Amino acid sequence: MSENKFLRTAVVIFKVLAWISAAFFLIVSLVVFFGAGGPDTPRIAGIAFLLGGAFYFFFLFSVAETLRLLLHIAGTVKKIDSLLDGSGSQT
Repeated sequence: MSENKFLRTAVVIFKVLAWISAAFFLIVSLVVFFGAGGPDTPRIAGIAFLLGGAFYFFFLFSVAETLRLLLHIAGTVKKIDSLLDGSGSQT
């Protein structure tokens, strides 16, 4: 299990970054959308920030889930390999 420690840590880091980016872009988009962005900032910029935040959230969360899936596949392959080695030595 120690060989996958980096990937397990990377999954957690990417999920935390996904939630941080979602919160950050939501706050920024609300600030811009409700007028605190300044008179020369159009309100459509708030929607653009919101869409950008959604993109970053889904991208980072997808990376984390892909890494988690790879960890699961590696564990399954290791389990199958140990089962095949155990049955192959008996014949």
